[in-house]
Amino acid sequence: MDELTANISFDRFADMPEFYGSGAAEFRLAMVKERADFLDLFEGARHVDAVTYAETPELMVTMLTEYDIDSLDVLIGNADDYADRVNEVSTARSLVELRQDGRLTVRLKNQKTVHSKIYRIVMPDDTVKLVHGSANLSRNSWEYHTNQISVITTDVGTQLDEQFEQFIDEYREGYSDQTLLDGLVEALEDADTPEERDNRIEYWVGAGDLDVSDTAALNQDAVEDLKSVADHVTAVVDDPEGADETVAFVEEPENADRTVVEPDDSASGDDAERDSEDTESPDVGLVESDHETDLTETLDRPRVRAPDEQIRMGTSKVDRDTADEFGTGLRDRGATVEDHSITAPLSAYNNQVKESTTIPTMSVLPDAEQLVIGDDDEMILVATDDPTPAVLNHCLETIEDYIETVENHGHTQSETAVMGQMYEAFLYGFWAPFANQYAEALSSPSRTLDNVLQHLYIEGKSDAGKDKLTEYILRLISDNTVISGVDADDVGVKEIRGIRQWDTSFPYAIIDAEKEKIQRWSPIRNYWSDWTPTSVDQPCLIFTTNDALPKSEFRNRMKILSMDVSFPSNPEDPGFREAQDDLAEVLERQNPIFSYVARRMLTEQPWEDGTGTIEDVRRIVREFYEEAGREQPEYFPADEPAEKTYDTGRINWQRDIQGGRVSFEPEPGAITAEFDRDGYEVHDYAKRLPKRFMAEKSASSVYIGAPEEFAEWAGYTVDELLDGAAEAGMNNAAGEEDAEESVESNDESGGFLSRLFG
Repeated sequence: MDELTANISFDRFADMPEFYGSGAAEFRLAMVKERADFLDLFEGARHVDAVTYAETPELMVTMLTEYDIDSLDVLIGNADDYADRVNEVSTARSLVELRQDGRLTVRLKNQKTVHSKIYRIVMPDDTVKLVHGSANLSRNSWEYHTNQISVITTDVGTQLDEQFEQFIDEYREGYSDQTLLDGLVEALEDADTPEERDNRIEYWVGAGDLDVSDTAALNQDAVEDLKSVADHVTAVVDDPEGADETVAFVEEPENADRTVVEPDDSASGDDAERDSEDTESPDVGLVESDHETDLTETLDRPRVRAPDEQIRMGTSKVDRDTADEFGTGLRDRGATVEDHSITAPLSAYNNQVKESTTIPTMSVLPDAEQLVIGDDDEMILVATDDPTPAVLNHCLETIEDYIETVENHGHTQSETAVMGQMYEAFLYGFWAPFANQYAEALSSPSRTLDNVLQHLYIEGKSDAGKDKLTEYILRLISDNTVISGVDADDVGVKEIRGIRQWDTSFPYAIIDAEKEKIQRWSPIRNYWSDWTPTSVDQPCLIFTTNDALPKSEFRNRMKILSMDVSFPSNPEDPGFREAQDDLAEVLERQNPIFSYVARRMLTEQPWEDGTGTIEDVRRIVREFYEEAGREQPEYFPADEPAEKTYDTGRINWQRDIQGGRVSFEPEPGAITAEFDRDGYEVHDYAKRLPKRFMAEKSASSVYIGAPEEFAEWAGYTVDELLDGAAEAGMNNAAGEEDAEESVESNDESGGFLSRLFG
């Protein structure tokens, strides 16, 4: 910590301690580069008052324990969702204990951001440090900034100290009316046993086992009733002898033993009531859908239309507030709320879930070979028949035409790479509804599900078309009932944590998620950690973002696809209307491809092998090309993930190497890459390197601890990199034959150059 010290005098405060001199105090002006140096100011304090920025509640525990601070009262000036950032039960337990012991008060802001950073640090010898400046307690403040602070040291109770304390009180009174843990502490006072106390802390954090958490328990009861309805779905078979039941159609409905469509309004109420009493199972039949295609003669996506079946949810074992909140929402939709249960129409339950999660309920029923989406009183099923070659050709052509808008209207230096990664996004979307089946098959004590069942992270510029791509995928897998994701501004830790408690396997797409927000959504890191075969279904998460990559602990949980392309986005842009017209024409086409993917997934159930995830959908689509007699496009990722074939990090590094924007210097057992770029850009280059290269970023350079492996990955030798690969590349480019050999030499590292220039 670089600092300047001095004794200064204050004319206004004449009653300063005598040994300072009249109106004088000790003053320090310091430049602080490390948060640890800043925290040293607080060590051993008797009490600390603060108004500051902070991101991690864990730091409050650390300050009070590891820095030996007796008590802390802090107003958090920046976070709207600070309570949501308590994501570990151990942290919540420590915060509660510190609060109940009178050692910790965390005040939450009630309006605009409080930008001030001031600290009053009372020491055991009754001196006080009055600190103000740019330094705060957030991690971001220290990763990217150097801070300047002023420290005035005086005695407790002097006029200067009292004035400083008055400033802090004004912030508290004007900008805060709530403290962290209010509701939890009150709830714990009502706990009768230590076990109940621990349960209430787990519920507050949202880290309890999903099969016993309140919302999940309600939904598990509901889904059992939902599955019982789906079990009665009638399927049509070609061979009457193989049917469990045969039916004959009659012209007079009154002569039928049973109807498979809803009666018209002329049916009497008495008859309807009598039919309801006489029939054990609901009348369920195949009906046409508004979203049916005309591609086949039969129903390629049959529907079931169920009567208003009732769903019952027990509430005796769940938190009363949760049950009351859930029941209030359902009561307006015709539910009956009693002391120990909620009984609601199936349609009401489906609507409640859809409104609460911004996604529909979706259930995969392997035994019945059905995939069901709840929307009002309809449930969409998989295709009844295998697709014909003509239908498959139509479906695949439509996907390709969407992707090839990159070729026709996009601006990019990586055309094939972008189209390949777009196709990979479709494959992920078709696989995502089955993630819970893979979770059950792959779950074991020795395997971390979060490393296997990855979220999807689509990065690109604001005009890259990533949001439109995501919306199209959602339309395909929902039969056009879901046409958009949820805005990231409407999502916080509670939503990420809560979505795991809704029994749906439909992917949760978050649009325009900022990197900093994603890094605050801590449940992402261990999203599948509490999953068990008895848990409710959890949806996969899809993020679209304009930002760079998040931190490694989040990247490890994500399948990262890059859309390095720009489309005309303004009416005055050349080609804007043509691009819009072509895209609209593709979107208006009927495309039931997901119903056929779902049919094959459910009949084959490849998750039982426990050897693949998205690879199973990749194989199915590869088979579709064969069955349709259609040639696979060059960009189709037939054999491996597109992000591996078209490694964006490698593409960027090679461009800079070839363009002379990076040079290499030898180190003992290593090399250092020196960039002609700003530090924040170099940081992104470093993050895209595989871990095995042991890379570390410093200023505008990157230290690479495995030079041989890096050089092979980049398509060069170490000597070529040290000798100046850009010049070598220019010399090689003089002959076409040499250039072709250079391209071929990169095939082992993914073949992306041959695809870029081929």
